[in-house]
Amino acid sequence: MATASASPGRLCPVTYRTRAATIAKLAPLHAHSVFIVGGLYGNLQALDAIEALAAHEVAMGLPQPQLVVNGDFHWFDAEPQWFADVQRRVSAHAASLGNVEAELIDPQPGAGCGCAYPASTPDQTVAWSNAIIARLQEAARRADDLVSGLRGLPPQRRLQVGDCRIGVVHGDPDSLAGWGLELDAMPPVGHSDPRLEQWFREADVDLLASSHTCRCFAQGFPGDRAVFNNGSAGMPDFKDDSRVMITRVARHAAVLPDDHASACRTRVRDAYIDAILVPWDREAFLQRFDRVWPPGSPAMLSYRRRITDGPDHHANAACRVSQ
Repeated sequence: MATASASPGRLCPVTYRTRAATIAKLAPLHAHSVFIVGGLYGNLQALDAIEALAAHEVAMGLPQPQLVVNGDFHWFDAEPQWFADVQRRVSAHAASLGNVEAELIDPQPGAGCGCAYPASTPDQTVAWSNAIIARLQEAARRADDLVSGLRGLPPQRRLQVGDCRIGVVHGDPDSLAGWGLELDAMPPVGHSDPRLEQWFREADVDLLASSHTCRCFAQGFPGDRAVFNNGSAGMPDFKDDSRVMITRVARHAAVLPDDHASACRTRVRDAYIDAILVPWDREAFLQRFDRVWPPGSPAMLSYRRRITDGPDHHANAACRVSQ
C-alpha cells in the first residue's frame, strides 16, 4: 500500500483498502453464465458487441448470461452526453467500483487517477492519466445526478456458477487499485505463493476475476483454482488484434460466432472459464473518441495507438492454464 507521500496517480488512498475475507461474507449472485467485463473505459461499441454475444448465446438455446461490470467503466467518456450514455447502459447490469468511479464519487486529495501505478510505469503515463481523470471529473460534475448512481456500488462481488465460487475485484482482494493480480506478480506456472493462498482461503473462492492492470492473463493454481484478469473490455488486449476481452464463466461450454475466439480456457470445479476475444466497431468508437480527445490531448497521446494497434502483449504469454 502506497504512503500518503506518493505522487498523484501512484497513491493508493486508504479508502481503497478492502479485505479478501469480506468476499466470503457477501451473498453470492447465482447464475448459469456470467460475462465479467472489466475496464470498459466508456467504450459503448464494445458493450454493444458484448451484449450481442449474450444475445447470441440465448439464440443458441443457452441461458441468458449475467453481465458483471467490475470497475473502470468510465474513462474516455469525458463529455456529459457520453458519460450519461455509459452510466445508463451500465446500470442495466450488475456493476462494481473501479478506482475511476471511486475518484468520481469522492475524489481523494493527491490521488490523481487513483491508479496506484507501480514504479515501472513511466511518469509521463501517470501524468496523462491524472489529466484524463480531471477532465472526466468535470464531465461528471455536469451530470451530478448520474454520479449519485455510483455511490451504492460495491468494491467487490461474489458470484456462484455451479460449484465454482468466484470473487470479483477490480484490483486485488486487498485494494480497489491493487496490482497483486498483475501478470508480473504471479508465481511460476504450477506453483502458488503465500499471498495468493491467503486470498483464496480468506475469500473462500475458487476463481479470482480482476482487471485494472490493462494486461490480460489467466493462470491456474493447485487445488483447482485460477486467476483470470481480462485486461480491458474497452481496448484491444493483444498486439495486432483489435478484439477486446471478457471473462466468461458458465455451466456450459461456449458456442462462439466465427469471428470470436477463446484466447484461453480451462475448467474450475464444474464451470467452463474462457477469456473471450470479442470483435467490435472500432471505427465508430474512434469517431467519438477523436472528437473528445483531439491530437495532443492526454487520452490521444496515451491510448490511441493501443486502440489502433494493440499493446505489446501476446496470447502465448497470457494463457497459463491447463486447457
